[in-house]
Amino acid sequence: MDLRWKQVLVLTALVLDFSCVLASGNNDIENAKALKLLDELLRNYDRRSTPTNNLEMATNVSLELYVASLGSINTENMDYVTDTYLRQKWWDPRLSHPELKSPMDLADPKLVQAIWKPEVFFPNAKEANFQFVTVPNLLIRIHPNGEILYIL
Repeated sequence: MDLRWKQVLVLTALVLDFSCVLASGNNDIENAKALKLLDELLRNYDRRSTPTNNLEMATNVSLELYVASLGSINTENMDYVTDTYLRQKWWDPRLSHPELKSPMDLADPKLVQAIWKPEVFFPNAKEANFQFVTVPNLLIRIHPNGEILYIL
């Protein structure tokens, strides 16, 4: 490859890198605004109350369980081990706001604890563990219309 092509490639890489820095700067500003807005929404938020309690209707929660692995089947004890992903969706009008422009992903356990989440239980489970690597392995996505996606 001659010197001119190397210069073109280096220049292209620098331009792309610079545009990514500019884009991430804009995202940082938008994220800061969204977090400030979330702080305002949570100021009078009661996580003990169901999202549609003040509307006098039930809160519908859709639940999906993805089985990642199934193993250690023991026919004597009638048990097995499985790794799963649990996804839940619901609508919380208390977290909707017209100034929120795009979905906001939260993985901070303190913020996740601040909002209402459905109680899920497995009645016949002998034992259950959640995966904690360095922080709890979960995600909450808040959409501008108040739709919540909770994955753990």
